[in-house]
Amino acid sequence: MMEFAGKPRSLVIAAGHSKLNLLLVSRSPGWARAVVRATEEIGGGVSTCSARDALTCLAGISTHYSHVLVDTKDADGLLKELVDLVSEIADPHTEMLMLGAVGKGWPHIPTIQAADTRAVREALMTTPPRTKPGMTLGPDELRAALDGAMVEMRYQPIIRMSDRHPIGLEALARLKHPTAGTILPDQFLPQIEAAGLAAQLTEIVSARVFADLTVPALTDTRLRMSVNFPLDVMLMPAALYRLEEQRVAVGIPAHRIIIELTESRPVEDLVTLRRSLDHLRDLGYGVAIDDVGPAVPRLAPLLELPFTSLKLDKDQVRQVIDSLEVQVFLAETIIDAKRHGLSVVAEGVETEELWAAMLALGVDEAQGFLASRPLPPAAVPIWLESWNAGPKGGPGR
Repeated sequence: MMEFAGKPRSLVIAAGHSKLNLLLVSRSPGWARAVVRATEEIGGGVSTCSARDALTCLAGISTHYSHVLVDTKDADGLLKELVDLVSEIADPHTEMLMLGAVGKGWPHIPTIQAADTRAVREALMTTPPRTKPGMTLGPDELRAALDGAMVEMRYQPIIRMSDRHPIGLEALARLKHPTAGTILPDQFLPQIEAAGLAAQLTEIVSARVFADLTVPALTDTRLRMSVNFPLDVMLMPAALYRLEEQRVAVGIPAHRIIIELTESRPVEDLVTLRRSLDHLRDLGYGVAIDDVGPAVPRLAPLLELPFTSLKLDKDQVRQVIDSLEVQVFLAETIIDAKRHGLSVVAEGVETEELWAAMLALGVDEAQGFLASRPLPPAAVPIWLESWNAGPKGGPGR
């Protein structure tokens, strides 16, 4: 049996070729030989690592892998987490292959049954590009999805910029479709809201979050948690009372929870919104204005309300290097936010250049692929251990 030691190590780099860059999770010498030989014939490189190290590699964006091959016997209980991460990688050309016998839970992932060079080569050459499934469920099907167990959570780390210390997580919903696999929010949230199911989804999400926070994987991190609330739900007293019931039931301190207001249309009822915010603040919650960009109307009145933080829209953050207009907008917004006592979080920080730009503008916290993609719950402590063991607490140095 092969033993894993440290981070991914290269098994082969075929001269003059970069067609394939494989990440192999297997302790089997037989699978290693078959994969290396197949890759040598095609051209490319293979790195091998443990399932834990594969999670941290896939969580970031420093290396692109054309294929992730997982020996199901050596996944160390993290097979679902690896599947979840690969399914959400933005690059549609990253493919996953299962090695060995696989249960019925992964019908959409190709499997190589035996450690045979020819079988591996054919699988590497014939795996079609992955496509993201669309969401076409009608209102009745959406209700059924929310009534069942299709809602899953991912958690994206938030980093304090002054010392690169992880301080929080944002909870992000996914739908796990039995045949289509993982469905991302932009593919189902508009239909959820159009069907009048936003309040139901929000309650399910907060219930999932509080349940996850009682599991050692997240409880022991002591990180705060951000949960999204659409404007219509934020204005519902019953929704806020239900949130508080859920929190009290699991014994999570309110100061560990930040409620993020997600809305792109104008806030017409500032009086009712203030009442909701005052209620949350009195209970000890933090409250944030989410996705702030030029498209957010009437930001000035919102800054007069008792928010505790402001999150910059990721599309604006990504454009800051090349657009003077965006630089001016972000600089003015950050100054206004801090004048009102709000901390500022930048979303979409994906490169060290963006990290440096946000730090120079006075941003307090960063969130984005430079630190980590959204993670399944069990992957959070694994990522956290790797980040804290890195140079000065991870990337962005």
